[in-house]
Amino acid sequence: MKNTLMKAFGLLVVLTLCAGVASAGCGTKETQAGTLKSVDADNGTVVLVVEENEVELTLTVETQVTDAEGNAVEPASLVGKSVKVVSEHAKIDSIEQIA
Repeated sequence: MKNTLMKAFGLLVVLTLCAGVASAGCGTKETQAGTLKSVDADNGTVVLVVEENEVELTLTVETQVTDAEGNAVEPASLVGKSVKVVSEHAKIDSIEQIA
């Protein structure tokens, strides 16, 4: 009986830990606002300055980039401008210029 309870408790602990690891940050979108400092088209990266901290993020083929009017633009056209960036695991979903 005691051995069975210990096994059941151990299994419960393992399942709880696995569930926590599996859901840790997965599917979580992060929104950051700041100034687009630079774009490296060759490496597919951008540097965003958020509250005096530089954050390097990765562009993907799905990344949508728009100006303040909602028009599609190249990322380099927004360098030096205020933007809102939505990303997941440092991969950019969208960059939107803030008016």
